[in-house]
Amino acid sequence: MSPQPDPPPNPPTDPARDPGDSGDRADGPGPTAGGSGWGPPPPGWSQWPPPPGGTGNPGIPLAPAAKPGVLELRPLGFADLLDATFAVVRRAPLPTVANAILVQLVPALLSLLLIQRLDVTVLGVERLLADAAAGPGSAAWEPGAWARIFEEPWQFYAGAGAALLAVQLLANVLVVGPTTVAAMRAVLGLGTGWGRGLVLSGPAMLRIAGWNLLLGLGSVLLVGLLGAGTIVLAGAVGFPAAVLAMLAVVLMLMVVGVWVGIRLSMVPTLLVTRAGGILRAARSSWVLARGSWWRIAGILLVVAVVLGILEGVLSQLVSVVGAELLGANGTFTTWIVLGVVLNALVGALGMVLGQLMLVMLHVDLRIRTERLDLALATEALAPSPPDIPGRLAPMR
Repeated sequence: MSPQPDPPPNPPTDPARDPGDSGDRADGPGPTAGGSGWGPPPPGWSQWPPPPGGTGNPGIPLAPAAKPGVLELRPLGFADLLDATFAVVRRAPLPTVANAILVQLVPALLSLLLIQRLDVTVLGVERLLADAAAGPGSAAWEPGAWARIFEEPWQFYAGAGAALLAVQLLANVLVVGPTTVAAMRAVLGLGTGWGRGLVLSGPAMLRIAGWNLLLGLGSVLLVGLLGAGTIVLAGAVGFPAAVLAMLAVVLMLMVVGVWVGIRLSMVPTLLVTRAGGILRAARSSWVLARGSWWRIAGILLVVAVVLGILEGVLSQLVSVVGAELLGANGTFTTWIVLGVVLNALVGALGMVLGQLMLVMLHVDLRIRTERLDLALATEALAPSPPDIPGRLAPMR
């Protein structure tokens, strides 16, 4: 008869536990990572980032998300987006607010010069409109009356409008590029100066200008098609019916345009934060916004309302202060200059805050869909972080 083997030793027990509870039941919970039967966790154990989807054990709490810069590397709520937006302004005021104010003052000054040049023309138009309201026998109804008030040929006015539009387009590019670079670098806690923001965003500025130009040409083409359709339709069913039909078409196009615009709202940001051209950025924006349309639209609507209220408050404040300082000595030209400068300042602030919110929202969407948080956490630990964080991160 062979000898019987020795029984296995009993597992260690916790003196503080019930002696009758050995903890080795199949239907009961086993020892946890913090239980005294296994000893204390090693130093720094709770600092490791959890794997995607959690730890898999409800008894082990999730480690707090890393925050190398202005936001935590996790899916973000609206309060997180808003806090990060203003944090970027505090960290990098030169490439964001200061740059936008300086850039927006250029088209504002050009507008002032154009208004000064057209001052006589505007007054002439007002006089002719008043005469036209008096009846068919007034001077406004004489042949050539309207042509005489325009001192320059029509090419001058068309060229001035086109030049002002081109300068405004360039101003938009010069604001979006450095603002986006400063925001992405602030995500990892990296500082950004004025010149560095312009240099790092330089390669993407041409693509942003191309995207804005495509949008402008598409809008002009659409307006031209609607006008031509109205004329053709008016010859068939009459002018009132044609106008009503085109209004219905415009309303439907507005709905479609808003939907498409939200899906493509990340394109300028992606042109800076990702390598690739316009088509790749458009595809990425379309994919990122999938399933988040209402969330993006709601956030952008709230931002637009807040900026509108801010613009109204600043306008009233400047009006009151201007009235106190200028009093009866303020001329019409002075008030025009004050209004144009105020619009430039408020427009610059609105562009910066709106673009910063879009950048943070784009980071949130990439964290949710592409796990950008893992790439950013790795870049934050690198000895030399990339100039634009997340630019080479994998994409869907």
